[in-house]
Amino acid sequence: MTESQLEELLTKARATNTANSLTGVLLYSNGDIMQVLEGEQEMVQHIYEKIRQDIRHRDVSTLADGQIQRRNFSQWSMGFKAVDPADFMHLAGYLNVSKPNYLKSHGRVADSMLHDLLSTFVQDEIIRL
Repeated sequence: MTESQLEELLTKARATNTANSLTGVLLYSNGDIMQVLEGEQEMVQHIYEKIRQDIRHRDVSTLADGQIQRRNFSQWSMGFKAVDPADFMHLAGYLNVSKPNYLKSHGRVADSMLHDLLSTFVQDEIIRL
């Protein structure tokens, strides 16, 4: 994605999320995206299905899904961080998402564990609002 395409995506995501009381964060590195959406289950599922059907996206996978105790990214309609490719690969490697059949062989990552990991990976001062 070009920087302008990414900015347009973020602008639309933030407007949609604000209108639907959703929060979250998006990590971006060389065309790869890892995203968290938080909010009412029906609305999160609705937005996620729109993402899955969007022709700009491919290989969309769910890493975690379900109830959480509290929102981890409540301060952002859609926080954003461009991540160094080496750091992104470290995060992806920790989750083993590039391993064939990861989701089938390991099941879904625990919601709280994934949120905690992403929360520590993303620092308030480096998020573009």
